[in-house]
Amino acid sequence: MLRGAEHSQGYVRNSQGRFETSGPSIRLQPGQVEALSPHSNDVHQVSNAFDDQVSISIHVYGADIGTVKRAVYDLDGSEKLFISGYSNVAAITRAHQDPPTGSYTR
Repeated sequence: MLRGAEHSQGYVRNSQGRFETSGPSIRLQPGQVEALSPHSNDVHQVSNAFDDQVSISIHVYGADIGTVKRAVYDLDGSEKLFISGYSNVAAITRAHQDPPTGSYTR
C-alpha cells in the first residue's frame, strides 16, 4: 500500500460452487503488503478504505499480464476470463531506436 488504505477480502468457493467470504477483511496501511498466489486462494476483492479520499496501491504480478488469462467472478460462482490490455510496444520500439549504452560487440 503506497498511500491511503484499502480493504482486501478473500473468497472461497463453497460446496454449491458459490463464493463466500474467507475470514475477515484485511485493512492494508501504507507500507504493508499482501501476497497472493493461485496455489493458495487468490480470489479476492479490494476496495478503497475511505469514502472521501484517494488511496493508491501498487499491484505486482509474477507473469506477463498482457498474455496470461485471468478471471473475474460473480458471487454466484460464474467466471469471466480476460487478458489485461498491457502492451510493452512503446518500450520495445524505444529500445530499438535508442543508441546502445556500454560496449557492444558483434
